[in-house]
Amino acid sequence: MKTRRIVSLFLCVVMCLSALISLSGCKSCTNGNTNNNAQKTDALVIMSDALDGLFNPFFSTTAPDGTIVSMTQLAMLTTKYVNGEVEVAFGDNEAVVVKDYQSTYDDSTDKTVYTFVLKNGITFSDGHPLTMEDVLFNLYVYLDPVYTGSSTMYSTDIEGLASYRTQKYIADGDNSADSLSSQAAGRAKNRIEELIRVYNKVKNETNSTEVSQQQMRDAIANWQLTDGYKQALSTNPAEVTNAQLLADYEHTLELFREELETDYASAAESYTDDPYKSTGKFNDVVSFMYHEGFVKLEYAKDANNKDIKSQITKVIPEYSESVVVDKNSAINYVFNVTVTSGLDTILRYWATANTLSTEYAAKATEVILSENRKEDGSLEIASISGIKSLAHSTGAPATVTVNGNTYTVATAHNNDGTVTNANEYDVLQITINGVDPKAVWNFAFSVAPQHYYAQGYTVDIANNKFGVEYGSFDFMTDVVQNPAITKVPMGAGPYKATNNTNADNPTGSEFYNDNVVYFKRNDSFIMGAPKIEKIRYKVVSSTNALSALQNGEIHYATPQLTQNNIDILKGLEANGIQSTYTDQLGYGYIGINAGKVKDINLRRAIMCAMDTSLALSYYQTGTASTIYWPMSKVSWAYPTGNDATVNGKDYPAVRFNRATAIQQIKDYMAEATYSENDLKLKFTIAGSNMTDHPTYQTFQNAAEILNECGWQIEVVPDTLALTKLSTGALTVWAAAWGSTIDPDMYQVYHKNSTATSTLAWGYREILADQASYAEENLILNSLSDVIDRARETTDKDDRKELYQEAMGYVLDLAIELPVYQRSVLYAYNANIINVNSLPSELNPYTSPLDHIWEIEYAFAG
Repeated sequence: MKTRRIVSLFLCVVMCLSALISLSGCKSCTNGNTNNNAQKTDALVIMSDALDGLFNPFFSTTAPDGTIVSMTQLAMLTTKYVNGEVEVAFGDNEAVVVKDYQSTYDDSTDKTVYTFVLKNGITFSDGHPLTMEDVLFNLYVYLDPVYTGSSTMYSTDIEGLASYRTQKYIADGDNSADSLSSQAAGRAKNRIEELIRVYNKVKNETNSTEVSQQQMRDAIANWQLTDGYKQALSTNPAEVTNAQLLADYEHTLELFREELETDYASAAESYTDDPYKSTGKFNDVVSFMYHEGFVKLEYAKDANNKDIKSQITKVIPEYSESVVVDKNSAINYVFNVTVTSGLDTILRYWATANTLSTEYAAKATEVILSENRKEDGSLEIASISGIKSLAHSTGAPATVTVNGNTYTVATAHNNDGTVTNANEYDVLQITINGVDPKAVWNFAFSVAPQHYYAQGYTVDIANNKFGVEYGSFDFMTDVVQNPAITKVPMGAGPYKATNNTNADNPTGSEFYNDNVVYFKRNDSFIMGAPKIEKIRYKVVSSTNALSALQNGEIHYATPQLTQNNIDILKGLEANGIQSTYTDQLGYGYIGINAGKVKDINLRRAIMCAMDTSLALSYYQTGTASTIYWPMSKVSWAYPTGNDATVNGKDYPAVRFNRATAIQQIKDYMAEATYSENDLKLKFTIAGSNMTDHPTYQTFQNAAEILNECGWQIEVVPDTLALTKLSTGALTVWAAAWGSTIDPDMYQVYHKNSTATSTLAWGYREILADQASYAEENLILNSLSDVIDRARETTDKDDRKELYQEAMGYVLDLAIELPVYQRSVLYAYNANIINVNSLPSELNPYTSPLDHIWEIEYAFAG
């Protein structure tokens, strides 16, 4: 039996949106130098995709950022791969917090109890012990009602959780928690709309299309605040003044300028390939101005007088080139024009609006919950009844038996939270209502240090103090996400943050500097000090991966598995470059934001235009296949047999036919309600070289077909596309999921999920406007109901049937079109890495970097 271990089951959206970061595995390790051509290096350098720099275990959203974080973290549980199945792993021989674990279902109570015996002697990389205090801190952060990160642990029906989150004693199964989220979203919307009302009033009174910043500030000072605005900020309306509305306006401007700064960096890297490069006009400034809609392009015409999008004949700036001359002037120009003439669009459609919605909903939740507090401000329900530390609980048993092993529950603790007696253990018990096949994976979270992520807050478990300020937006933003710690992760993982001089306690700008992230080994790591002292992650595009590997810039890469790359790698074998590949756990898809393409029939028309089979030509023959359901083929729940290629929809077509597609598009358009502007869309390819992407041909072909039907579609690159997905800023895009171990669909598709993937789908707009999205709400309610039912059984056959039904609803919504399942390619320099220290075999749940702490250099010393 071969096992594979995951250091951190860190929950993040990646396009990710819900990915498990794997850094472990079983291998046969041979010490010593096995390579006569071994080369010495100061640090092992690993390729990374573009990074946001949000290296926070609670709030990181992109997969690359999650990988960086996971280097420093230690999870409660991990996995083992047995006979094609993934199982929970734990124990002294695993790099995890839990020494022993089991779950027990009681039919008489219809409850499941999860028991976790914690190891003694684990320390974080700064020397602080990892204790039950840290475990409970993490749980209470994830389960706090104002938590806005990507974890959906709150969706697990833990006994007493709904009462704790609402501060009302409610029965299990009561939907009050859902009501809380809905109320908070409504108040957040009212808060945003207040500025829009001010802006529109000034425009109407001045009979102008523009409102200056000073006009807005003057109008805000004299504005009569609405009750809806006040209720979003305080339980005491008298406390809310116009100064707060002015602060909201200034915060909006600040966020918008930051968004434009990001857009500039993205545009500068995105429009570097043809057809833009060949014009000779697309410098950084022009790229940015085009990205923001201030440049018009003219194209060559074909025999039917249709635009040939691959041939730009003229670049026409629609701004003063004498004014816009550099980065600052370009950003200022777009900022001033948009703020004065389109503040309402900023507050509704830009990424800034999504950020504000998230922040304001969290604050509104805090306000609503404060209405339920006691008069002295204390909590009516101070803890979650279904979460217990047995050593701190009255009437707890003296011992527990887990998997036949008997453990003495800790009877005393030292001041630092450690167990006083070495032969005793802290034991965590979590009780859930009914059964939930996904619950154990939610409880496999990485344990981040409370003393680091909640500095100044104390833990007193016996008195229900867990180092978390309940229901506090300020706590989550100013403490847990304090900029000083958000950019430098801390944990008990195999490596810890450093800088280019290998120093301790680096600043954020030192830890991640000039596209390089710096790590050094954690000598106190529970599995022993890692074999390699220094590791660097370097941001390199997949296009340049092999050249960077060849010239020694990096030692490990994940290039695309194209025929060209396979040919290149064969030529590099003589130089010590080796490669391998295996099935990818995730899959490629095309997404459509219902918040931006509002008519469901227009979204369906777009999907009918997609010939997904074109994506296969990008990969080496036999390493990719078309898929028809929004789930990885690796999963046991993916439909098999005849159902695999029959999803009952017009998309994707089993055998694509252009004429049929055009007719389907026209039929859907006839059913839709839209304006001419609704047909002007951008299809976004992630990266700087849009032609070097598996979905480019599919997009380009679809654009030609749709344009023939009266649309105006343009395919564009964007290096920050995946980041923008987390804010719901894209309209139509191509990306890939990093699927989870369990096929549970809650995080990505459930109406009550707060994961960023739901922003990308446009769920916020769907749920906020039930009249305009009547059909979508019906489908979404059915989809969510089926997902809930799939969580109530452990029978795989039943779950598989339910997930197929749920995937049908996803396709009905026309928000996601599955495109391809592929293999993933790994390439590495065997002159640097001792190949005998890598895993002896791979599967979809592992990578060559598994057990990264045991990887050795190919050279001695």
